[in-house]
Amino acid sequence: MPTTSSSKGVTMKFSNAISPLYDILFVLRTALMPTLAAVLLNPFLLLHWNALSKLFMANLWGEFGKGVDENGREAKQRLLMIPGNEPEGVVLDIGAGE
Repeated sequence: MPTTSSSKGVTMKFSNAISPLYDILFVLRTALMPTLAAVLLNPFLLLHWNALSKLFMANLWGEFGKGVDENGREAKQRLLMIPGNEPEGVVLDIGAGE
């Protein structure tokens, strides 16, 4: 596989260098296109930025979020099973959403 290198001698695989492009294509396909379609059906969305933003994020996280919890479930369960580490009181869940 071809590699790219910088002046500091750091070498990176070409596939790693272009991997953000896959994320951009994913966003275009799963969030931007459906959001643009919704704007075509209801152009007044352009006047309601908050609603437009929520629609875009709902489209994105509807697909992107699949499997996120399942992939991290085992690590979360291990943290909760540490003796003396039982959660109590308010448990704060921080993540994508409102």
